[in-house]
Amino acid sequence: MPTKNSQAPRGFDAVAESRRWKEAVAAETAGMSTSERMSWFRRQSSVPAIRNQAQPTAVELLLREEPPEYGAPKP
Repeated sequence: MPTKNSQAPRGFDAVAESRRWKEAVAAETAGMSTSERMSWFRRQSSVPAIRNQAQPTAVELLLREEPPEYGAPKP
């Protein structure tokens, strides 16, 4: 019967696999802008709902609503 301190062979090492995945992704996405990385992750996703999300155009990325002035009443 294995004890708590015995060195039984281990199966899947999730931590090591996660580190390998993270290093591989970092190497592949190095030098990409934030929008390029988000697009890359969407293409890599196994979830169709994520892959098929509408991609913002360059104009939409630049357009944003400015916050109201401090103390201004809300519309």
